[in-house]
Amino acid sequence: MDPFRLGLLNPNSSEADTAAMAALIAPSLPGGAVLERFTARDGHAAIEGEAEHADAAVEVLRMIRAAPQLDAYLIGCFDDPGLHAARELTRAPVVGIGEAAYGAAALVGRRFAVITTLRRGVAAIEDGLAAKGLRDRCAGVLALERGVERQREADAADAIAALGRDAVERLGADALVLACGAMAASGADVSRRLGVPVSDGVAFGALTAHALWRTGMRTSKANAYGWPGR
Repeated sequence: MDPFRLGLLNPNSSEADTAAMAALIAPSLPGGAVLERFTARDGHAAIEGEAEHADAAVEVLRMIRAAPQLDAYLIGCFDDPGLHAARELTRAPVVGIGEAAYGAAALVGRRFAVITTLRRGVAAIEDGLAAKGLRDRCAGVLALERGVERQREADAADAIAALGRDAVERLGADALVLACGAMAASGADVSRRLGVPVSDGVAFGALTAHALWRTGMRTSKANAYGWPGR
């Protein structure tokens, strides 16, 4: 069998974010797997609002069109921009780190809390939870009031852990979901400090994409994603 080829699609323009996510993914993939990294060419340094989300979706589609030969794709932004449009473009599995993070948290905890960057993004996350049928599983959505780029600062894990502790002790969360790909590097540290699972969707999303490919699951073209000729 040929080696598994995964495309990591970072819809923001930060090469540092792409490299950080790749560093989390690479050790989790089986030996021989190939991880191809893509960073938005005309994107924003951070995706923190609806306008940036719309632009990011365009970049996701551009990256998939540029590398149609890959076995699966991982969208490296918690908002999962362009997810359904991307699935129209390919039969390969396309996984978003947001949906992967929720899936992982729901498997290891009864109720999870979501830690996000800015208060302005809370409403969109709540809408997404409702659309996925997960609103009742969420103990709360808490904002750090630190933007995406500040997640690279030395004290980022401290801030996440402080808010996460509040979610566990006050809201009764069993697990935490980190709603930003740039937070992923802090996940293991925060989990050790608080003693609860912390899900960011990056490594888990890559493994989900591999599992779908390995078991022969491909994006359905029957109805929702079934454009003619694809």
